[in-house]
Amino acid sequence: MSQLKATYREIWHIAYPLILGNLVYTMIGMCDTAFMGKIDNAHIANVAQAAIGPSAIFYSVLFMIGFAYTRGTQILIARKMGEGKPQEVGEIVDNAIVIMLASSLVLFALIRIFSNKLLGAMMHDKEIVEASEAFLNYRIWGILASFTSCVFISFYSGIGKTRLLTLSIGLMVVINIILNYLLVFGKWGFPEMGIAGSGLASSISEWLSVLVMVGGVFIHNRRRDFQLFNIRKLHFPLISNMTKVAVPLVIQAIIANGAWFVLFIFIEKMPRGQENLAISSILRILIIFISVPVWALGSVTNTVVSNLSVQDDLEGVKKAIHRISLMSMAMVAVQCIILGVAPRFILHLFTNDMVLIDQAVPIMWIVIVALIMLSFTVIFFNGVVSVGETTHEALYIEILTVVVYFLYFDGLFHIPGITLPYIWTAEWVYWLVMLGGSVFMLRRKKVHLF
Repeated sequence: MSQLKATYREIWHIAYPLILGNLVYTMIGMCDTAFMGKIDNAHIANVAQAAIGPSAIFYSVLFMIGFAYTRGTQILIARKMGEGKPQEVGEIVDNAIVIMLASSLVLFALIRIFSNKLLGAMMHDKEIVEASEAFLNYRIWGILASFTSCVFISFYSGIGKTRLLTLSIGLMVVINIILNYLLVFGKWGFPEMGIAGSGLASSISEWLSVLVMVGGVFIHNRRRDFQLFNIRKLHFPLISNMTKVAVPLVIQAIIANGAWFVLFIFIEKMPRGQENLAISSILRILIIFISVPVWALGSVTNTVVSNLSVQDDLEGVKKAIHRISLMSMAMVAVQCIILGVAPRFILHLFTNDMVLIDQAVPIMWIVIVALIMLSFTVIFFNGVVSVGETTHEALYIEILTVVVYFLYFDGLFHIPGITLPYIWTAEWVYWLVMLGGSVFMLRRKKVHLF
């Protein structure tokens, strides 16, 4: 890949391995949630499912620090490819690896020391706090692998060679499923660890995935082609430029994922908090699963739009955003039809509790509307991220969106007797505000979508 033209063929060529890879990666979260719901003891199963939601979100907040930083790396890599300078890609990757390793070690130490106090301060149900801590104590061992994998995801995505991601992440989910079965239920002589086993399974599988990504660099001669792993000393002007691009994305990602976490903390404090949290955990993982192609196409938007932007092809940028948005909406619509036709069957994959299923079905329709809105808003938002030299506009949009989101659901929680379906309408508010902000910022950058 050098200079792109944003044809459907080009977009799909970059996107489909990412979609498959992200689909498999997301299945780790689905497997964790599903295995918790199949624990024999119904009470322990409900506690585990209630805990897996906020625990997974908490970890994803940490993960998104690395992922968001390396989105900035991906944008810089795509720009170098658009400028026809592939030999400068390696220096970007090498410095990013050093930054990610140092950052992940700091986060690892902080979570190991303070996780109990932090979780205990935010949630009042002792059973959920204990289960969350058991999960995180093992899950946090994967943070170094997570951050390293983010660098290589940005590398392969930025150069438009994404097939290896499918293989590496595919291996990760297969290993995760096997280890979940062995460690959660204590099969084949392994200890019965419950929710802690799920955290350990995810960490081990992530490390194996990273080994595949690194191995691909040598097998396909990427090291020679892009001058990888040649770092002698840190390039501080380059790090400064990477950080300038990435920090707004990091803050935006923390805010966005933190919003989920705060919402779940509020839900945990509602009457029947365990039950509502278990339902919300299932619905959240369904949203993440169905939106896999959207986030993959959002990553494609970063690559394609950044490439076209350095070519000063604003008409091409507009065309690319339109085409990627159409692809995204079509993929989500198909999945939403399936979700609407067979909601009980899908929910039963995650829990055997018919009370939870009955209560979750009405919320499904709220989730379907939110998913349709998400399908094109994410593409528009990533267009804002990738056009021009700065990413601050995306941060401003995210801050505005989350402030309105907080005010909306905080107001709902003050209504006596409020029920969970009304709380979930906050997702509509979130995506509407982000859509309006994205369209406005794109117009300011002279990209008129309508």
